[in-house]
Amino acid sequence: GVGRALPLCGWQGVIPMKAVEMATLSVDLMTQKLIKVEEIFSRLDPNRVAEEVSEILPSIVSGVINDAGRRHCPVLWEHLPARIRRQLEEQVANEAKPMMANFIDDLQKNISEVFDLKACVVDVLVRDRRILNDTFLLCGKEEFEFIKISGFYLGFFFGLLQMGVWMFLDMWFILPLCGVIVGWATNVVALKVIFWPIEPRRLPCGLPTFQGLFLQRQKEVAALYARQCAERILSADVLMNSLVTGPKAEDMYQLVDKHVAACMEDQAAYWKPLFLLSIGSETWVDFRQGMCEEFRKRLPTILAKVQGYMQEAMQLEGTLRSRLEHLPAAQFERLLHAVFEQDEIKLILVGAILGFIVGFLQALVQTPDQLGLGGI
Repeated sequence: GVGRALPLCGWQGVIPMKAVEMATLSVDLMTQKLIKVEEIFSRLDPNRVAEEVSEILPSIVSGVINDAGRRHCPVLWEHLPARIRRQLEEQVANEAKPMMANFIDDLQKNISEVFDLKACVVDVLVRDRRILNDTFLLCGKEEFEFIKISGFYLGFFFGLLQMGVWMFLDMWFILPLCGVIVGWATNVVALKVIFWPIEPRRLPCGLPTFQGLFLQRQKEVAALYARQCAERILSADVLMNSLVTGPKAEDMYQLVDKHVAACMEDQAAYWKPLFLLSIGSETWVDFRQGMCEEFRKRLPTILAKVQGYMQEAMQLEGTLRSRLEHLPAAQFERLLHAVFEQDEIKLILVGAILGFIVGFLQALVQTPDQLGLGGI
């Protein structure tokens, strides 16, 4: 579970409780073995991106220029003829599409410096722990079901052994002791069968090969995991949001500023002398910086317009599925096993403790005299 509050203490599932560690393990596999951030963004066509936002760019540019003028040179801007303002807006708007294409091209070349994929994924998985929980419950659904069902059959088998011991040694402590052994052994065997052997092994005497249950489902799990990643972990909206809010967002915005300032200088060259004579070079620099600041505010709106195209162009689901299917078995095993390997001892201990409790209850029923409870 994702956690529930109790009056005196709390409890939480192992996966969501250790979300940071498990998310880090997951993203390490993803970024080191499956896909690189450079590859994700290289699939975008800068010209197509510019085309996708072309409808909203004129209104964006108009708002940027007017807000920058009112805030950084209000007196001049108020008395500037409307014709000049319109011409300036039109000139900058005409070059806005090429500017966006150049920005995306520059972004692709410097993506590792302005975007942290690992931080993006960890943030998503920690902020909404249900995603991590759901991913592993979905990918390991059959294995978790096997643990539940195998407990019945293995418990029955070990119970027969316990009965044999009890026939020859009917001391009260045998029951809780055997309960501990049965509970421990049942979970150990179940976990072993799921992940071992990693590589297929042939049994003697012409018997078929065998392999860990999870490893046998590599293609099926690859499809499930790839879909989860593409739709909930590395979706276009998640990537775009992290681009503008992540730990390297300021570096990305500086890249934007460079292209906005260059566009402004190129398209306002005709009017620049008028501005310099009227407001001075320092105010001109402030006006240009103001345009960068206003464009920053509107960048999330611009990028949101690209999400549909980006989701299609990245082709993450197909890429991840194909690479997971061809991942060596030893590396694929870490996909599910690594995230709870450190805590699987808890599952084993729970089995042993429950076995002890059941065994002790049996002793209370079957050997009350040995426990000094005969007269009760």
